[in-house]
Amino acid sequence: MMKRSQLTGLASAATGLALLLTACGSDADATDTDDAASSVTVEHAMGSTDVACTPQKVVTLGQGQTDTVLALGVTPVGVVSPWTDEWYEYLPDEVEDATVVGTEIEPDLETIATLQPDVILGSKLRHEALYDQLSQIAPTVFSETIGVAWKDNVPLWAEALCLEDEGAQILAEYEAHAQQVADGLAEAGLADTEASMIRFMPDQVRIYLTGFPGSVMRDAGLQRPAAQQVDDWENSEQLIEISEERIPEMDGDVVFVMVSEQWYSESGSQETEENMSKWTSTELWQQLSAVQNDQVHEVNESHWNLGGGIGAARAMLDDLGEYFLGQE
Repeated sequence: MMKRSQLTGLASAATGLALLLTACGSDADATDTDDAASSVTVEHAMGSTDVACTPQKVVTLGQGQTDTVLALGVTPVGVVSPWTDEWYEYLPDEVEDATVVGTEIEPDLETIATLQPDVILGSKLRHEALYDQLSQIAPTVFSETIGVAWKDNVPLWAEALCLEDEGAQILAEYEAHAQQVADGLAEAGLADTEASMIRFMPDQVRIYLTGFPGSVMRDAGLQRPAAQQVDDWENSEQLIEISEERIPEMDGDVVFVMVSEQWYSESGSQETEENMSKWTSTELWQQLSAVQNDQVHEVNESHWNLGGGIGAARAMLDDLGEYFLGQE
């Protein structure tokens, strides 16, 4: 069963990769062009990279990159597989037209090379060890990290695609949407609502503090329970794993439980359901105010947690508007 990880992606070059690189005729992070206006120099986590405008064949190495590139109206030629067995519902159908190039943790360099991409988008957090090899295939642009930095990454991906205006537009639309939800909460007298986000897994239970879902929650004007507040938003832990005696830390005016349609695999589904049943049958769980007030809601983890891009953020705002304001 695949799990989210903070490990840097490690993979060695596949047999025959060097031959493929020669055949592709790529040059590391340099685009040979006589017209400076036809390229852009992108400053990113690994340095600077020249990308020819406008790249037609894009490979994305993470969920957030795939999400955002699609939101910019570009269909990647290569994507890493989703964390679940099927593509997330909120993504446009075009994602299925892309070739799967391994996983976010272990991209398949040989498959990437065969696609002869114009640009590769990834993150230092996941793929730092692969940067030099990827750069031999095509100009490669990395964000520093993922999750909590998702909004900072949108302009980076837009710049790498020579779509800076489009990137600014979709961010502005997101901010306006978030403000609309926040204003609606204030008008409804719900501005002080404390929302909690949790996730049951086969072998652990998590509370989400910041990260991608926390940032969307904050943008929407929702508050967090005292036990889930952090002093340093940028550098604090994005989530915590808890034991049963810490169930009270889950409480809030409302508790959102992230669930996946497939729970990642058939075996994982059974184990997760058993773990969830075990925790929710405890006296500590039953004593939570959100439980007693019937304010525990299941939400689709694909856009609340797994997608990690602006498309997922828009879908999450839609959910918040529906739950709190009855917006369809």
